[in-house]
Formats: sequence, C-alpha cells, structure tokens
Amino acid sequence: MTNRPRAATLDRVGKAIDLRNSGATWQHVADQLGYRSPSSAAASVRQYVDRMAEGNDVGHLLAMEELKLQQRERYIMAAAAEVPADDVGGRDTVDRARDRIAKHRAFIHGLGKVNVDHTVTVQPSTTTILADARKRLLEIDGTIEGEIVG
Repeated sequence: MTNRPRAATLDRVGKAIDLRNSGATWQHVADQLGYRSPSSAAASVRQYVDRMAEGNDVGHLLAMEELKLQQRERYIMAAAAEVPADDVGGRDTVDRARDRIAKHRAFIHGLGKVNVDHTVTVQPSTTTILADARKRLLEIDGTIEGEIVG
C-alpha cells in the first residue's frame, strides 16, 4: 500500500523544484501549486531536501546546491540589467559575480581544482651515483688514474 498523501507531497515538491529550475519565483510556485505563501513553498522544498540529505544522498545535496546557484544567477542577471553600459565598475562587479558562480558550479560538479598533497622521493641506484661521480671527477681533472668499479 502506498502512502498517497506523501506521494502527492513529493510530486508537488518535485514540480516546485522544476518551476524554480525554470526561473519561476517562489510567488509563482505558490500560485501554481496551491501553497499558502511563497515562504511555505520554499520551506516545503527545503524540508524535502533536508530529509533527503539525512541519508547523505549526494545527488540531492548537489541538486539543492545547483538550485541555490541558479537563484544567485537570476539575481545577478536582474542586477546586470540595471547597470548602465558605461558603468565599467558595475560591469566588472557583475562579471566577477558570474565568475564566482561558474567556479562554484565547476567545483560542485567535480570539475574544480583538486589539491592533492603528495611527496615524491627518487633515490638513484648505486651505479647511477658512481657514474655521476666519475663524470664529475673527469670534468674537474680531465684524467682519472685507476678505475672506478661499480
């Protein structure tokens, strides 16, 4: 037996996420899906994602992070529309904000910079050490009396 109310809630939350991904405001989501208010629509999505995150489902965490990035992008695009074309400082600020979002998106999708701490130790063989010493001695003196046995 399925839990119909829960399935309906999950369906509604899924539609809310789809609407937000397509650029809808929380007000529009609330109006379309019958939430009491924009804040209740947002809270419903947040609660759903929080429940999913309890099981450490990385896919859901990434989906929520992507939603946040898309929301920030929409804010930046709206702000960019208000910045005059001759406002170089304003345009630079918008560009830096877009760059930060792009870097964060690359990072959460595994494309960001990965710092790996590693140490490599190379130890030459005895033969290599002796050959190098012989070469240096030849450079210094030009001739070597006797023979280096390796």
